[in-house]
Amino acid sequence: MQATTHDRPAAASWTTSFITRIHRYKALLMRRWWIPLLTICLGLFVQAWLIYQTPPSFLSTSKMMLAGKLNISQGAVYSEDNVNFYGTQIQLMQSTEVRRSAEALVRSTHPEMQPVLVAVTVTQKPRTSIFDLQAIGTTPEYTQAYLNALMQKYVDFKKRMRENQGDTVTTAITEQLIGVEKDLRNAEDEIVEFQKQNNIGFIQEEGNSAAQYLVRLNQQYAQLKTEHELLEKLDLDQNLDRGQGAKPEAGASPGAPGSEQAAQGMPFSDVGPEGDYLKAKQNVQLLTAERDTLARDLRPKHPKIIKLNDEIAKQENLIGLFRADAVEKLTTRRNSIGKQMENLQTNIKEWETKALDLSQRLAQFNRLKGKVDRLKTLYDRLTNNLKEVGVSQVVDGGDQVSIMEMASNPQSVRPGLIKSLLIGLGCGALAGIAILLLLDRIDDRMASLSEFQHHFSENVLGQIPREKTKGQVTLLQPDDARHIFAESYRNIRSSIFFMPYDGPRPKTLLITSAVPNEGKSTISANLAITFALSGAKTLLIDGDLRRGAQREAFDIGSKIGFSEVLKGEVNWQEVVVPTAYPSLFVLPRGKTLAQPSEHLLRDSTDRLLQEVYNQYDYIIIDSSPVLAADDTTSLAPKIDATLFVVRLSYTSARLTKKSLELLYNRQVNVPGVILNYVDTSLPEYYYYQYSEYYNTPPVPDEDRHGIAALQNHGNGAKAS
Repeated sequence: MQATTHDRPAAASWTTSFITRIHRYKALLMRRWWIPLLTICLGLFVQAWLIYQTPPSFLSTSKMMLAGKLNISQGAVYSEDNVNFYGTQIQLMQSTEVRRSAEALVRSTHPEMQPVLVAVTVTQKPRTSIFDLQAIGTTPEYTQAYLNALMQKYVDFKKRMRENQGDTVTTAITEQLIGVEKDLRNAEDEIVEFQKQNNIGFIQEEGNSAAQYLVRLNQQYAQLKTEHELLEKLDLDQNLDRGQGAKPEAGASPGAPGSEQAAQGMPFSDVGPEGDYLKAKQNVQLLTAERDTLARDLRPKHPKIIKLNDEIAKQENLIGLFRADAVEKLTTRRNSIGKQMENLQTNIKEWETKALDLSQRLAQFNRLKGKVDRLKTLYDRLTNNLKEVGVSQVVDGGDQVSIMEMASNPQSVRPGLIKSLLIGLGCGALAGIAILLLLDRIDDRMASLSEFQHHFSENVLGQIPREKTKGQVTLLQPDDARHIFAESYRNIRSSIFFMPYDGPRPKTLLITSAVPNEGKSTISANLAITFALSGAKTLLIDGDLRRGAQREAFDIGSKIGFSEVLKGEVNWQEVVVPTAYPSLFVLPRGKTLAQPSEHLLRDSTDRLLQEVYNQYDYIIIDSSPVLAADDTTSLAPKIDATLFVVRLSYTSARLTKKSLELLYNRQVNVPGVILNYVDTSLPEYYYYQYSEYYNTPPVPDEDRHGIAALQNHGNGAKAS
């Protein structure tokens, strides 16, 4: 965030500098507009002279039409892309081969003509296949003959290209057809040889039988595996229960579903260890039930109870013997099933090997058959293509390209007239811009505040905007409608009131500039008016004793003034003239003095300044330019502060620097600079038209006097 904050002022400064630079170039163009205009006219004149000196050329035109193209459905013959077709034809018409052939044709048919360079352009009419051809040359007869020869050679080139392409395609298809036929015979021989060694029908039938037999073997193996796992996991009683549950019902056939389920369980028989074991268990259960019944009525020592206990013990001994025999039989069956599973695994592997071999031989046969079918299809397609190419070669290709109009009679033209004039216009404009940029590099006049600050470090007290009026700028009025103009003088007044000073604030202000016509007299008058409008008693002295203009500005009839006071002919109070502005008095110039500086250096001048210093709140002196005469440098050291006026886009930086150095060398106090004739459209100018701030009621006189008293509070008297 901190980096972004620092980047914003830099970007804004760059934007302001760029816009200021644009305004400078704009002002330069408005002042020197005649330079690019002169260079443009000169460039156009040079190009026109060169065109006039160039020998005339002759233009001949013609038309050609391209009506479609040959299309073969299989796409293996001569064809051109629709998207790039017309662009390709234009390039062919302008190709080196066609042009060389046209030149040779003209030499052979018109040997008397002298060859000249002919420029040919081809354009396509929108949404058509018609081409306009234009030939421009220095000889009319040769240009016309060359254009006709070019069209004829283009038609011949198209025919030859189509024929060559057709022959090339025929040769390629024939070679490919021979190769495919050879491959087809070899494939057919391979499949015949394979059929001799293998009976395909037997292989297919045997493969189906092997697959079915493998399915049955896998089913049997799965059943035996299930039975073997049950025999391992279940005990004797569980296996006997499973065998009884799987026993087929009476009357069921051996192949019935019930018999298949019975085959999976342990075989059950009424005789043998299993039957004896089950019968003994049943007898024990019957005897135990009988004993329990008798035990309800008889004592445990009763002979019947004792006899039943003996029978139960005998049957339990028999159960142990029968159980051992049944478990042994169960183990024998589990081992038998394991042997059967091993035998089935061996058979499954043998039949899988046999089935895999049959599948591989059958797949090899299918591959050979597929290869033969593909080669047959390719052979048939190539045969059809060869027939179609033969048909296309019979068709006349001249119907595609035709000459609509032969070359017209040549007409005298000057080709490239517009282009040449545009080149002259561009070169003239570039030359004018280059001269303007060179002048801008040489010209050190400052056009904006940023340019002034680039050259000088002096404080800027205020900026006076440029008034867009013809003639002399009128003086400020109490309720002046030029809001920005009046506000700029108020800003200068505030800067003078509140500028930092160690001692007493200045009461006498001298206003000067480097050279004439920078607006110092107008600024002096308006600044004095501004001071007076604030309620301060102000005296304006026209100190430009050579070309002072304050008498005309305030329409003063008296021709006696400051000159006569300096010569001691009159008292200054007798020639001070009141004005229409309250609190503003003017001491006009008087008659012109030959050597004003001689009078300004006298002690009488010091006494005069001391007297007016005590009579007025502020004394503003309009002095002569620094570099025009020595008057200002003689008077300025006697004054509290000197305000230096710089007119933007007019004052040279070099002359301004020289003037300030002269003032500083005379120990003149220059607290700041006033910039005059500022362009308010510049982004760095800080007063704009905010009309809502200017429609305020006027300040009463008593308030003005109060403000003046507050501003003048603390101002001390200055000794001469």
